[in-house]
Amino acid sequence: MSREDRPPSDDQILAMAFADGELEGAARIEFEARLARDPALALEVTAQKRLHLLAREAAGPEPMDHEWKRIESSRAHRSARGLAWTLIATGSFGLAGWAIAEELRSGLPVVPKISIALLLAGLAMLFLITLRNRLRTMPYDPYTQIKR
Repeated sequence: MSREDRPPSDDQILAMAFADGELEGAARIEFEARLARDPALALEVTAQKRLHLLAREAAGPEPMDHEWKRIESSRAHRSARGLAWTLIATGSFGLAGWAIAEELRSGLPVVPKISIALLLAGLAMLFLITLRNRLRTMPYDPYTQIKR
């Protein structure tokens, strides 16, 4: 008997109720506590939310979506967006390189140099932590398969 042929388990029923916002009070608090401890249950809730979103998407795109798709598919839009990101990246790297070179050449005392280096390291660390967390939470994001 495949998974589709079996009746849903108690956890699946609870996950459906949670995803639909039907759990209230103590039942919701207890389920959220279990959810924090059980990654498999969190994935089941994500799957239920994804199903809910896919069902909503089956209604078809709104008229505005057609216009956005037309704009995004145009060659001019894609070219301009690519050029904009290239300019932003090039300018950012150039500015960062210039700032590092100036800091090393300047006659500043050691304390400001260390402070600037710590600030830059902190900003880089925040970026990397955010990127890592985003990549780790992607399996739990019900919107990853939804086109809007």
